[in-house]
Amino acid sequence: MYSQDIKSIIAEYNSDYTDFLEAFRDGSIEELILSKSFPSSLPKEFLIDQLISHKKVQQKIPCWSSVKGLVYPPPIHVEQSSSEWTASYKATLVETEIIIDGTGGMGVDSFFFAKRGMKLWYIESNEHLCRITQNNFTILGIDAEVVHGRLEDFLVSPEFEDLCASSSSLTLFIDPSRRVQGNKVAGLADSDPNIFRLWDRISSSVDQLVVKASPMAHVEEILAIEYPIDSIHAVSVNNELKELLYHFRFRTEEHKANNEGLVWYKSVDIRKNERVEQGKQSFAILADRQGLAPVSVPYIQSDFLARISTITNSISNNTKEKGGADSPNSYLYDPMVGAKKLACMDHLALEYGLLKLNSHTHLYFSEDLNEHFPGRIFEILDGFPPSHKFLKKWIKANVSKYINIWTLNYPLSSQAIKKKYGIQDGGELTLIFTRIYPDQHWVFVVQRVTCLS
Repeated sequence: MYSQDIKSIIAEYNSDYTDFLEAFRDGSIEELILSKSFPSSLPKEFLIDQLISHKKVQQKIPCWSSVKGLVYPPPIHVEQSSSEWTASYKATLVETEIIIDGTGGMGVDSFFFAKRGMKLWYIESNEHLCRITQNNFTILGIDAEVVHGRLEDFLVSPEFEDLCASSSSLTLFIDPSRRVQGNKVAGLADSDPNIFRLWDRISSSVDQLVVKASPMAHVEEILAIEYPIDSIHAVSVNNELKELLYHFRFRTEEHKANNEGLVWYKSVDIRKNERVEQGKQSFAILADRQGLAPVSVPYIQSDFLARISTITNSISNNTKEKGGADSPNSYLYDPMVGAKKLACMDHLALEYGLLKLNSHTHLYFSEDLNEHFPGRIFEILDGFPPSHKFLKKWIKANVSKYINIWTLNYPLSSQAIKKKYGIQDGGELTLIFTRIYPDQHWVFVVQRVTCLS
């Protein structure tokens, strides 16, 4: 990693450069390199990494960013780590006395596991990461057994045998590397370590297993293995999908009997900078191991559209007037991204009593506001078929320059529409170009609804 031994680097950094980040954190990397006060006794690459990684930590793990004395790994390890929001959520899944973080990395998940009172074992094959994380655990007040080595070797070690033989309940957490031999992979079978090769040893030894998979992974891969999975979690932050989690329970006979052949699909969205317990939306559904059974959601009917359409009104009226007192309130619902990942959008819509726009348009409708819906909600201000002539007149009458464009199940892209009509993104209004039942193109004029729930 660096030309100098990492242990000596950490010791010198802690004793002589504790205020280094404070002095240079607001400057550019170029300013640091050219500065006459550039500390010269430590590797320049190390000091530059500290600044770059710290800026990333401020955004991703803000609760660490003000702690003095932490040593940050190279930026690639910060990029690959969990955020504090997803790590906090994972910690809520673990119900045992001991947690083994089998692929420790920079220790973010380990930190949040330990903060919930579990005895922590941290396993990491990268010696430099081990040294850095051990230093940081000490500063953060985390008591952990730090083991340098591969998970495969730890699972056959005397230490692991002793843990299995103890009376304490045990969870193994694995976040397999999705970069193997320089190539990005998504499937667990291609990741390192390959959990399927370790399956017999893991399933016969621990009480629970939590696996973090790529957001690009397909859940069918994990459903195909022999031992039934307990739950699948699609976790997003500010509606951006971040993690796919697989949770197994192995030793609870009562749980196995009550949930034989059933799997919980759980979609969770965490609002950034809020506590996980308070700032989240969620949706869960229980399904069998063959996957989610399809459900039938009623389609929106033409009489609804006739009521919200205002084509016969003067196009010179502004949008809010046309969708105001003379038109009933109505709303569109865009399911949270985790529900889309788990393909349970229709199940979500059915639970909330919504209508579907089209068989391939996963956007839903209601006349009354359901403010607890987990996803984005838009109030409909207007709606009409997207004839070119009418759109040109409507845009000229209602858009100065900025309006947001969103296409969904529509032949043109949003970029193509913006170019065609000379529109730029911005403002509070959005034009949604989509397809409605049975197979008609339609444009909705909407504005985002902000709910406090």
